[in-house]
Amino acid sequence: MMPEGKHRNGQKASTPRIIGIIIFRILAVGAWLFALLFIIAGFQVNLLGVIFGVIVAAVLAFVGLVLWVIGDMVKDPGKIRAERLAAQAAKDPGIVIDTDNEHERQRASNGRWDGRANPGHAQPNDEASPALVGVEVEDGEALASARRETGQSSALSRTISPSPIIIPPKTLSVSATRETETVSGSYPATIYVYDPRPILKLKEGRAEKISVVTRPITLKSRLNGRQWRSGVDDGYAVEYKGKPFGVLFNHIAVIHIRAILESGAKNVELVAMRQGWYQTGVPEIYVMVPTLEEAKESETGNASLKEYEQRQAYGADVVAATAIFRVSENNWNGPRIPDEGFIAFEATVEQLPVPEGSQAKPHFALKSGGVLLSEITARSTAAYFASEPLVGKRLKILVSRYYTSLTIEAYEI
Repeated sequence: MMPEGKHRNGQKASTPRIIGIIIFRILAVGAWLFALLFIIAGFQVNLLGVIFGVIVAAVLAFVGLVLWVIGDMVKDPGKIRAERLAAQAAKDPGIVIDTDNEHERQRASNGRWDGRANPGHAQPNDEASPALVGVEVEDGEALASARRETGQSSALSRTISPSPIIIPPKTLSVSATRETETVSGSYPATIYVYDPRPILKLKEGRAEKISVVTRPITLKSRLNGRQWRSGVDDGYAVEYKGKPFGVLFNHIAVIHIRAILESGAKNVELVAMRQGWYQTGVPEIYVMVPTLEEAKESETGNASLKEYEQRQAYGADVVAATAIFRVSENNWNGPRIPDEGFIAFEATVEQLPVPEGSQAKPHFALKSGGVLLSEITARSTAAYFASEPLVGKRLKILVSRYYTSLTIEAYEI
């Protein structure tokens, strides 16, 4: 029996279509005849007539070609669409040409596929459909509905991509970055007083807290009229009870204060003391700032405190890690790890099968939420031997950056 698609292609065109074909064919032939007449007439006049005749003939020939193509479209619209798809497929190999008509596609999509060849679509298979195994269905519409729901659920599952399981930090018991940091040290540095009025009531020999000014300001000296502008001149302006009065120029202290502000502190305080008068009406103010060694020790201590508090947030402050190893940044497929701090994941380590006949050692896969974070081979000796005891265990891993490598700290859950 002839397939239905071929049978329809072999059917005769309807009467209106035949009339349309004849009309467009006659118009096309007429246009070409007129084009020929214009060329002949042009040769019988002069050179200008020849040029004019050729131009008009070319236009008429093109019109005739368009009319002939329209006749083809009237005769067989499907052929024109197929040729257009074929041309697109030749330019783009990713285009799949479906030669079935829309009716066949509709039959396949609504579940009433009748067994005819349909190369452009996957053929439904009742036996291979797990949702319908053991279900006896008599109603064709119910079967179609079941197939549609099965197709939609499988399509939905294909669109959901796995992602790593990131463990959020717990609420910190203490803030990792304190709002206010106090600078202390053993070296007395002079504050250059620009406006003495805010500090005239400071008692001599009594320690007072003054603050570093972080907002843009301009100070003008009451002694010599010189100006100091934040962001332009060296040093940091200082204030007492919210009123700026002078500038700290000590180089080590300035670097230390900048490091504190860059670490996230909102306010920086200094311990100040008044000792006599610089001149009449201008108090002499000193602040205690760190030496180079004291500044380094303080900054190292702050960094250690911040790291401890981060570990505390992930519950890794008192528990020893099961394993610690490093992987290359090029061998990391998870989210980007920040330059400072940690990202925690729930993870597992799996041993990958060795290809048959291979003498190589098996690889280990560090995974989270179905995502391969890193594949560890025997060439990374330390990471390889640290990963082997972790196979099959449920882990919490803390990942931090170490230059161009990443440090993996594994804690068994």
